[in-house]
Amino acid sequence: MNKFEKMQNAIRLGKVSAKQDIPVYGHLCTYAAVVAGMTQKELFEGNDSFLKALTTCYQKLDVSPDAVFPLGPADITFGEQMKLKVPGRELGENELFQFVEESIMKEEDYRTIIEHGLAAWQFPYLASIQTPPIPPDEHMFEHVGGRFMQLGANLGHNIQFWASQGIPTFFHNSCFPAFDLFSLARGMEDFFYDLYDEPELVKEACNRATKDIIDQTLQNSPSGSCVCIWAMRSSATFLSPDMFEEFCWPNLKELIETFHAHGITSVLHADADWGLMLPYFKQLPTGSMVLELDGATNIVKAKEVLQGSQCIAGDMPAGILAFGDVNETLSYCEKLIDLAMAGGMIIRSGCEIPLNAKEENVTTFLNCCR
Repeated sequence: MNKFEKMQNAIRLGKVSAKQDIPVYGHLCTYAAVVAGMTQKELFEGNDSFLKALTTCYQKLDVSPDAVFPLGPADITFGEQMKLKVPGRELGENELFQFVEESIMKEEDYRTIIEHGLAAWQFPYLASIQTPPIPPDEHMFEHVGGRFMQLGANLGHNIQFWASQGIPTFFHNSCFPAFDLFSLARGMEDFFYDLYDEPELVKEACNRATKDIIDQTLQNSPSGSCVCIWAMRSSATFLSPDMFEEFCWPNLKELIETFHAHGITSVLHADADWGLMLPYFKQLPTGSMVLELDGATNIVKAKEVLQGSQCIAGDMPAGILAFGDVNETLSYCEKLIDLAMAGGMIIRSGCEIPLNAKEENVTTFLNCCR
């Protein structure tokens, strides 16, 4: 199978006859600069810098990846929709970017979303957290909308660039569930107070925003593509299963089912521990999603629960890549290969490969099925 066929075979829960059929994906973004000999500041300079770093990184590692991460840090951090500290601006030129969580969204913003739609709140919010802030004038929507258009153009360019080399990108578009977006914008503490003080208001705003998120995402997601869903605050690390079922699952389920109905696969970026939530994903259409795990969820349990139901992706630990040796890396890879031989699994790094990863470990990991 070629690389596109390997990815589709895993997503569609196809059979695996040899380990060479298992796709291996390293979430490479900021680490690419380390191998390429660039600073993090240089990596943030634009999409061309990111592509140069990633291309040079794969050449130096002597790796031909099965899939690549499609967005550079300047675009992915804008898409995360949080305040940001950037290398070379608030940080040293070779420091990793940092998100800053503050309570910026206000309680009355829920009512704005319910009455006027997500963009009526989202665009002014995004304008306010830029550095420097975009003034709230008649050009604000034009500026923020233009930045989204540039992100989309860069994403499309990168997808075509890697496709011309026979390599798929891991996703083709992305979105937030409303619950997670509001949690990040409101700040965890105030948001949890909202869930206690105004639960129906939060749910109504999530329902209204979900319709807009679906419409926005479908506009740029053709049938056959994959959409990454950044579910960062819906896990058992933050919520009980009862809270998940009440506040998160209805909208998350609606996203995945609607995308599936349009021929789109959801890639759920499931940071933190999702162990208690795993059975919910069996309610979804078979093969409608990829559950992308970062190591906090027990991947053996995830495979047991979802085998034959949904594809999972995971979960080479950052700690082994940074502090282990080649033998430890190989040992963990063998564990993942054993799981993946049952089909329906992509071997991937547990979230992003860290800046202090050892090159020999990264190369060993990325080549583990060759």
